[in-house]
Amino acid sequence: MSTPAITAVIWDVDGTLADTIPLCVEALATAISSHGGPDLSPAEIIGRFGPNEEGLLRNELGDRWVDAIETYLDEYERAHHDAALVFTEVRDLILALAQAGVPMAVVTGKGPRSAAITLDLIGLGGAFEHVAAGSMDGPIKSTEICRIIGAWGIEPANVAYVGDSPSDITEARAAGVIAVGAAWKPDADPSILEPHEPDAILLSESDLVSWITAALDGDPN
Repeated sequence: MSTPAITAVIWDVDGTLADTIPLCVEALATAISSHGGPDLSPAEIIGRFGPNEEGLLRNELGDRWVDAIETYLDEYERAHHDAALVFTEVRDLILALAQAGVPMAVVTGKGPRSAAITLDLIGLGGAFEHVAAGSMDGPIKSTEICRIIGAWGIEPANVAYVGDSPSDITEARAAGVIAVGAAWKPDADPSILEPHEPDAILLSESDLVSWITAALDGDPN
């Protein structure tokens, strides 16, 4: 399959730019249990993904979510300092693309504050023209992708969305952009992406660099 031509890239965060999903899960579990909610397993928390963290905590705790989100953010930020999270080849590629003037954005299901924490701590806080966070009420990625490419004035067929989950592929498809499956995190399972027929499934950070370089028809360096 030939590599499509692109002029802009939109990125997911968790599992794509950094290995932060375990941090999210652990911090959410702490926030929920410490504010009177149930002790949830990692699988139970992941099964509640869809709303951003604020929405997930609201769904579990009602009005107590206002205090619980502060606990979550404290735990989440602290965990960044205790783990090697960043995918360094991905980060270096993004910095090179930003330097070259390639339009880039983030569209994530995370809340705005947790997204800012991760982007800042992995060294990508100023790399993107747009950072669109998730909603308390559920997934809005396709809407945000469409909003951003409309602001750019770029055809959807010339924009890639890079994400690690099946929902990322379906949201990219709904927005009409090129769907790229990110499968380079340590526990990635490419087989869960295959039924959704992304335009590419990339198994390593080096594969990403090669694919993006070919799609842009030139070395970003």
